[in-house]
Amino acid sequence: MLLAFAAPGGAAFAQGAAQAAVPRNRPASAQALLGSQPKDVVEELMEERLVLMQTSAADKGLVEALVLFSRPPEEVWPLLIQRERQKEYRPELTSVEIVSREENALVEEQHLKIAFLSIGYRLRDRFDPALRTLTFELDPDYESQLEHVSGYWELHALDGGRTLARFGTRVSVSPAVPGFLQNGITRKNVPETLDNTRQWVDSDGKWRP
Repeated sequence: MLLAFAAPGGAAFAQGAAQAAVPRNRPASAQALLGSQPKDVVEELMEERLVLMQTSAADKGLVEALVLFSRPPEEVWPLLIQRERQKEYRPELTSVEIVSREENALVEEQHLKIAFLSIGYRLRDRFDPALRTLTFELDPDYESQLEHVSGYWELHALDGGRTLARFGTRVSVSPAVPGFLQNGITRKNVPETLDNTRQWVDSDGKWRP
C-alpha cells in the first residue's frame, strides 16, 4: 500500500465519508486504457515508466497512477501479491506481518515511521487472479491513527512482454496527527514509491532502494 495523505478536515473525508478507491470502469485492454489518456500523459508514461493520472475535483484525496513494468503480467502478479515482502522496496515500513490468510485474501499488519511518529494499521487484501486485480482496505477492527485506507492494483498485458498497471489509493488520518506529519507522505511522494515498486518487480525482487 502507498499512503497519500489528505489534508485534515477535507470535505471528502468529513465524518468518515471517504469513498473507497476502487478500480472503476475497467478497460478492455492496455491499449484501451492508454487510449483514454491525454497524449502528454501517455508520452510521460513511456518516457518515465510511471505517471500520475488526472483526477476530477469530485475525487478529492484520490491518487491514481499508471506504471509500466518490463515483465509480463504472469510474472508481475506473483510478486505484487507477496505482501510480506513490501519492506524490500518500501523503506518507510518498519514491519509487515501477515496476520491471517485465506484463498485469494489476507490480512496484513503494517507499521511505518514518519519523523517521530509511528503508525500501525491492518489491511484486508483481496486478490482476483483472473483479472489480476488486488484491492485493499483498512481493517476497522484494528485501532489505528488512520481513518480510511483503500486502494488497488490492476494489471493489463501490453505488447513487448510488458505490463501496464493502474494503481489507486485514498487515505485519511486522524485529525489528532500534526498537519506537517500528515503531509510527510503526499501525492509528491507517490511516484518515488511506485518507482521503487517497479524496479523491484522488474528485477524479479532483487533490487533494493
